[in-house]
Amino acid sequence: MKHCPICNKSSSEIKFYGEFCADCAGDKVRGRLPREAEVTVCKSCGNIKVAGAFVPETHASVERLLKSAIKHYPIRLMHSGNGIARLAVSDPDREGLEVQANVHLKAIRVLCDACSKKRAGYYEAVVQLRGEKEKVARTSESLSRYLERNGAFVTKVEEKEHGLDIYASDKRVVQAYISARHLKPKTAFELHGEKAGRKLYRNTYFLPL
Repeated sequence: MKHCPICNKSSSEIKFYGEFCADCAGDKVRGRLPREAEVTVCKSCGNIKVAGAFVPETHASVERLLKSAIKHYPIRLMHSGNGIARLAVSDPDREGLEVQANVHLKAIRVLCDACSKKRAGYYEAVVQLRGEKEKVARTSESLSRYLERNGAFVTKVEEKEHGLDIYASDKRVVQAYISARHLKPKTAFELHGEKAGRKLYRNTYFLPL
């Protein structure tokens, strides 16, 4: 029969993991966990920063963030909310031992790059949609959704006599949209600055529908 060196419980009363009872072994695991983990949150869009990139706050992204903060124990996120994450934590040195613990999520509020650019009116491309009103509206909605799905955004939309001018944050995403739909716009390029010795251009796509 074993007796726990911390609480003196016997192995006839409770399960043991090594020389410690389950309660004390669990307390040792909890004692090594951080009390809080910092979460960088965009104060505009609500995305959180995980592995250097801002992503939507989901169960999976919060769990990934916490796994990077707590590397010495395998963890599983049970649920999170109101600034607290409930974790299931395993001890790799004591097979079968899993305990539950709370970690406070400390929000660090900043502006992500995308929201900073949006506030500054940043754009790299202008898509000039011209033609029938309904076709212009459908293409505008389709382009906006495509940009959002691919990490870009519409900076602004200007109404013109025969269509819309759509200002987009990322010309590469606009080009991908055009290529995927086999569209044939007229394209113009305008120099608007330099960065690290490289010339930067804004693209204009004239697209009759």
